[in-house]
Amino acid sequence: MSASMKSRQTARTATRKKRKAASTSTRSPHGPARLADHVSPRLKGWLTWDDDFFLGPRYVRLLEEIDRTGTIRDACPGTGMSYRTCLNRIRQMERVLGEPLLTIRRGGATHGSAQLTPVARRMVALYRSWRATLQQMSDRAFARALRR
Repeated sequence: MSASMKSRQTARTATRKKRKAASTSTRSPHGPARLADHVSPRLKGWLTWDDDFFLGPRYVRLLEEIDRTGTIRDACPGTGMSYRTCLNRIRQMERVLGEPLLTIRRGGATHGSAQLTPVARRMVALYRSWRATLQQMSDRAFARALRR
């Protein structure tokens, strides 16, 4: 066996030992860690309109931030998206829905404003309600699966 092959084999052995040490370090002194103590379900849900993507968690967060801040520009940092991306997402939702989601007053001395329309408020409330119910059902199903 060449020196470079021995070196690679030694490196692999060291890596395996590190992995094993890391996996055993998460165990409690009384035995292996329980899955229920460390694993939990997380879901990402979105709504479609006639099979076109319409609303998901980031879009809802955008609408909620616009509602909170009163402007699209001020909402962007709270979503982690650029102003251009926020505008494109709003346009996409409005295109799919076929009506405006925001009432916009443009620029000037007051720097403009944006307010959610009643339809947008209804969509946010519908999404949040559905998502909460979905998470509760998922949590129950996961708890049942853990007991098996």
